[in-house]
Amino acid sequence: MMDVQLERPLPSPSELTAPFWAAAHERRLVRPVCDDCAHSFFTPQLICPHCLSEKWSFRTSTGRGTVYSSTIVHRSPSPALPAPYEIAIVDMDEGWQLLTNIVPAADRPTPIGSRVEVTWVEIDEEFTFPAFRAIDTED
Repeated sequence: MMDVQLERPLPSPSELTAPFWAAAHERRLVRPVCDDCAHSFFTPQLICPHCLSEKWSFRTSTGRGTVYSSTIVHRSPSPALPAPYEIAIVDMDEGWQLLTNIVPAADRPTPIGSRVEVTWVEIDEEFTFPAFRAIDTED
């Protein structure tokens, strides 16, 4: 039997998402913010989902938020993503949500309402992914 090594799936940055990935490579978490109504949103879109303005720009996030939902994945959709790992929806302090990983993965999901902050996972020389880790609430 052959031992086949699969490469982790990587994003294919588009004109819309390339600034996000460039900032992540610099270990900066950014999100789109509407220049007209100041609404933060994610994922990058052609227009603001709140007011439909085409004028928005990427702005740096504090990188802190609260766990809205989380789960441990025990059966990965691909051998290139070894399980178990934790995924979560994080309510960011600036009013936007991000689907992300919580690291390191624990035996149980991070409790809803837990405070988290961004950390970085270097995938290769080109890509650095944002992930989150639990923080003490006294920070």
